[in-house]
Amino acid sequence: MEFLVPDSKAPSTDSRTRRGAATRGRGDGGAPARLGRDDWIRAAYQMLGEGGAASLSVERLAERLGVTKGSFYWHFKDRADLLDALRARWTEQLVIGRVEEAGGTPSEKIQNLLNIVVRSSRQRRGGSLELAMRSWARRDAETARVVEAADQARLDYTRRLFEELGFAPKEAEARSFLLYAYIFCQGVFTFSDEAALQARIHALCCELIAAEEEIAS
Repeated sequence: MEFLVPDSKAPSTDSRTRRGAATRGRGDGGAPARLGRDDWIRAAYQMLGEGGAASLSVERLAERLGVTKGSFYWHFKDRADLLDALRARWTEQLVIGRVEEAGGTPSEKIQNLLNIVVRSSRQRRGGSLELAMRSWARRDAETARVVEAADQARLDYTRRLFEELGFAPKEAEARSFLLYAYIFCQGVFTFSDEAALQARIHALCCELIAAEEEIAS
């Protein structure tokens, strides 16, 4: 359920990074491996999913990355700058980007959207991040604004697909909501490990949400 990882390339480091990036470990040939801004953001993402926004301290991030706290400031002005970067990263829609890249008819895109998340090996990680972002949004107005905008973008995308299939606007909106509710539950609920049962549930949910036999020609 990885809506949270960007489908664009990682941003390049700024001039401060080029002048004196932190190092961690050893690269090929024994050279130090540079630790960039994106490494800090990825580590912060992991911590966000594990312990929520309150767990995101500069000290803990530096300890996790095996560098000094001072090296953080080569990449960020302060903790607030890091939090802004996390919010911005979260708005980028990897799954939607992958569905669009695959192409196909509106019906195929809807089925791909349903399948791509359920078959992901990172459902639990995505679910933890979704819950962490929404918990953060309840206590922070800026995060609430970002989450609301991202949710609306997701719903608008699938609503348009359902409308292209011939559904009336109100029904397209309802099906879009059901689609995302089903996707998100994959990363939050604990299902039986029985693969056959999970496959039957998934097939039935896809049929009920997409209802291809009812789509207007």
